[in-house]
Amino acid sequence: MPPDNRPLGDQHAIVIGGGLAGLLCARALSRHFQRVTVLDRDHLPSGPQARAGAPQGHHVHVLIARGWRIMSELFPELSAALDEAGAPHLDWLADVAWHTPFGPAPRNSSPLRSRACTRGLLEYTVRRLLLADPRVHLLDGVEVDGLQSAGDRDKRVTGVIAHRRGRAGAEAPALTPDQLRADLVLDASGRGSKAIDWLTALGYPSPPETLVDAKLGYASRLVRRAPNAPWAGLYVMGRSPHLPRAGVIYPVEGDRWIVTLVGYGGDHPPTDDAGFLAFARGLATPELADALAGAAPLTSIHGYRRTESRVRHFERLRRWPGGLLIVGDAACALNPAYGQGMTVSAIEAELLSQHLRLDRPADQHCRDLQRRLAAAARPAFLTASGDDFRWPTTSGRRPPGQGVMHKLIDRLLRAATRDPALYLRLLEVLQLVRPTSALLDPRVLAKIF
Repeated sequence: MPPDNRPLGDQHAIVIGGGLAGLLCARALSRHFQRVTVLDRDHLPSGPQARAGAPQGHHVHVLIARGWRIMSELFPELSAALDEAGAPHLDWLADVAWHTPFGPAPRNSSPLRSRACTRGLLEYTVRRLLLADPRVHLLDGVEVDGLQSAGDRDKRVTGVIAHRRGRAGAEAPALTPDQLRADLVLDASGRGSKAIDWLTALGYPSPPETLVDAKLGYASRLVRRAPNAPWAGLYVMGRSPHLPRAGVIYPVEGDRWIVTLVGYGGDHPPTDDAGFLAFARGLATPELADALAGAAPLTSIHGYRRTESRVRHFERLRRWPGGLLIVGDAACALNPAYGQGMTVSAIEAELLSQHLRLDRPADQHCRDLQRRLAAAARPAFLTASGDDFRWPTTSGRRPPGQGVMHKLIDRLLRAATRDPALYLRLLEVLQLVRPTSALLDPRVLAKIF
């Protein structure tokens, strides 16, 4: 057992949600708790298929550099497992052609590396590696109805209230009290989380929320990779405020591409073959549509519309029960167009592991840790929501200074098309490797102005 793996007696942690956020946090918890149980309301697939509880699973899921680095540390076997499954390696500067509103970005070798695959393959691989640990158990087909607690005003969560959701024609075994009691409960159940209902049932107020909705919709399909493409991946940006369309071609296992078309402000891509290709022809450059026309379709076209960015500010509640944490989309859900969601989940798992490594009992410091988790997700939310406000149809409270920031980013992006070092710095910020303040470095500003 590695030196940071110090189980705390017979303590038990429950993770609600078997998606990526739950799996990564379960890995962090397994290094410090004797038992970890993951509960998911759906019956999970036995292979690398899209999960029923992740309707966006048919679309591009970008794993940016920082997320890959953290996942590789949590699961040292992950790279070899993805190699075996045929998931491509990706250098974000050398392998991806990025068409900005100011022209194509430079392409050179860079340290920004990650892996490209379907969301289904990544979740399946992480889940398989996680469950190889005898301390971790997964119970699927289990729906959580509420929280068990002890105490009067200052409550402590002591477990969950849950029931089995049986498969058709099969009687589900009953859950035992031991499976539902826990020293720590972590909610990673995604956008559909009922954490607010569970908290109000215990006498806590509802947290304030911040909602930013760019009215974005997207549509995706898998295609056979076209031969002789001059890039591994392609990203065509929209041009605010007059061209609210963008598109991505992303390489995945099996010599395939996922093609995702994006439209802001209600200008959503169709899900029929002719309409899908016509929408692609309306992008700022014909390169994506030309590549799509030469690629054989492998699946039908899936649409998705639930793309608003939303923060539930649990960290602002003055009272917080011991033994409870809320992570991932259950607390901070991001517009998926920016590809930061999986990486934010990885950052939260890393933060959880660092907290536990300090020998600070998680159940006694949940309020402080919940605030730190919120702070860790905030930069990605500000990046996503800030860019959403480029579109006049976006709803939500617009922070002051957005116009100035947009002009700064436009100057930076224009200069980056001519300066590979500047382009690398911009992508390091977008991929959460550097803080946003790195764009205000005097050397960067000198190049911009």
